[in-house]
Amino acid sequence: MKIRWKRFLGGVLGLLGFTGCIQLFPAMYGSPSADFKLLGDVKDPDGKPIEGIRAVFRAVDDEEETWENDTLYTDVNGHFEKQRLRHDWPDEAQNASVKLEDVDGTAHGSFKTRIVKRSDMEVEQTKKGKKWYSGEFTIRVQAVMEKDN
Repeated sequence: MKIRWKRFLGGVLGLLGFTGCIQLFPAMYGSPSADFKLLGDVKDPDGKPIEGIRAVFRAVDDEEETWENDTLYTDVNGHFEKQRLRHDWPDEAQNASVKLEDVDGTAHGSFKTRIVKRSDMEVEQTKKGKKWYSGEFTIRVQAVMEKDN
C-alpha cells in the first residue's frame, strides 16, 4: 500500500511539473552572454586616490533593482579591477552602471555615494565573439568622489 501511494503521489507531482523546479545547472542554450573586465580608479577632488571604496557593477540600469552584482573594493592606490564578470544579456550592458560607495566610515575620509553611468565609462571590445557569445569587453571607470561633510 505504501509503495502505491508513493508512486501515485510521484506521478501527480510529476504531472504538475514539480520535478522541473530544481535547476542544477544554468540554462545555456540560446542565452546570449559576454565577459566583462572591469577596472577603474577613484580619486577625491584634490586628485588623491581613495582606498576602501566599494564599487558594484550592474549590467542593467534599473533603479528598482538592488545593487547585488559584482562587488569590488579600491586598494591603497584607489584602483579596483576584476578580470571576469559574466553576464547573460550583453546587450543590456549598454545601460551598465557602477555604484561607488564609501563603506569604511571615516577611515579614509567620508565621501558621497556616486553612480557612474555607461555614458561616463570607456568600453572597448577586446575579444570578438560568435553566435551566442558576444565576446569580451573591458570597462574603464575614472571617477572623482565628492567629500561628505
